[in-house]
Amino acid sequence: MKIRLLICLIVLLSFADANLNWASAQAQGQTPIHLKVNEHYVLYTYPASPFVDNKNRLLIPLQAAKDILGGKVTYNAASKTASVDLLGRNVTVTIGSPEISVNGEPVIMDTVPIMKSNAMFLPVSILLKDTDAKMEWNPKRELLSLKHDSFTESPVLMNFKGQDLAQVMDANAFDLTSFDWDRKKGILDIYAMYESSLSPDFKQIDFNPMIVYSKGTYSVYPYSRPSMFYKVKITSPGHLVYTRNIDATNADNDYIKYITSVGRLIE
Repeated sequence: MKIRLLICLIVLLSFADANLNWASAQAQGQTPIHLKVNEHYVLYTYPASPFVDNKNRLLIPLQAAKDILGGKVTYNAASKTASVDLLGRNVTVTIGSPEISVNGEPVIMDTVPIMKSNAMFLPVSILLKDTDAKMEWNPKRELLSLKHDSFTESPVLMNFKGQDLAQVMDANAFDLTSFDWDRKKGILDIYAMYESSLSPDFKQIDFNPMIVYSKGTYSVYPYSRPSMFYKVKITSPGHLVYTRNIDATNADNDYIKYITSVGRLIE
């Protein structure tokens, strides 16, 4: 009986610790990270990061369905209607309406697409339901993890694939929870959790944020040579902050469209 009580107490404490860390991050003005596609955490999508609405659904910009998931998208500004072809399914949605069409058949959602900063945001789950993509929702973290081989070939993620020469020991060693991007100072802080029993060497911590600009150019450190343009600070056992400098625009004055990051342990 005592053993059962001890196990229950440990489980409750682990949930409480995660929830306290989550609340602390939000209180400090950090932006929560809600989306992970294969190994890549999606921090920022122009014009706003993915977010969870009041129906507990994760919304992403329409353009991200093309650039990060590899779908084909169209948008009719007059009717405020978008069409997404992804993994053999066609989904048609309208801003402000729960009524959608899936392969020509009417379906009612429990939420609605919205217009935010002149961009349509829509629930990502409706695009992947009943496909062979894997979706896993972590309610404690409010993190949606998506897995499908084709996502790695999307216009954004294939850029990282072409540079990825790392010898990966653990692709999921670090759970990226939130970030803080100071655009004036050009500083990106990424906050992460990991098993407190892990004692990684500085060079083994692989976040390597990829910055994708509006015209398709991107910035990511090649693994062919070591990079010292970042800092890692252990804030407490099992918690760290990864810091690097980024410019809000590149040499051609293109704005940042996406920021993604891995959370791996490498050799």
